[in-house]
Amino acid sequence: MNIIILDNHKLIITEIRRQVLSVMPDARCVCFTKQREAIEYLRENPVDVALLDVDMPGLNGIEVAELMCQINPRLNVIFVTGYPEYALQAFTVPVSDFIVKPVSEEALMASFGKLRFPLEKSIDAYRYDDVKDAKALGTRLKSIRKERGLSVKELADRIDVSFQTIYRWENGERIPDGFNMGKLMNVLGVRMKDVISDIDIQTGGDRA
Repeated sequence: MNIIILDNHKLIITEIRRQVLSVMPDARCVCFTKQREAIEYLRENPVDVALLDVDMPGLNGIEVAELMCQINPRLNVIFVTGYPEYALQAFTVPVSDFIVKPVSEEALMASFGKLRFPLEKSIDAYRYDDVKDAKALGTRLKSIRKERGLSVKELADRIDVSFQTIYRWENGERIPDGFNMGKLMNVLGVRMKDVISDIDIQTGGDRA
């Protein structure tokens, strides 16, 4: 899996790269501070995901994404910016997600779960799709929720689902889909690999 990061600030790139490799340890992560160099790299190399800053001198991230998607129509673009007002404009190009800085591992995990062209499931971020033990997962989620001091209704409100849905997840009746699991990780402040590390992936369970 090949990922490129484009941002005109080296310190930001260093931090994003560290977080990407934390949640995607098998990835190859190549970083750029210059737009043209990133575009030329993509011309010569297979790239699965591009994490692009939006506000850059010269070509902005949206313009870069347009060029990159012409070269590689199956590129997964994730915009990373400190300016949320760019969000509406950003979605005028084929984009998987939009992350507002400062970036967190949980936000990256959620974004990688929403890729337009999903990647191979060879890493922790995607092993979640193989989780079948709904009861064990529900018990883990319930324990974490209580540790965070959240009621079922409070958690449901924060991720915009019904409290009945939370009950079903915690009671092992259903397994959250990848999108909702990403939101749960954000609200609960945990990483996916910490939640599923000991969960059996061989037994049954419905996903919704």
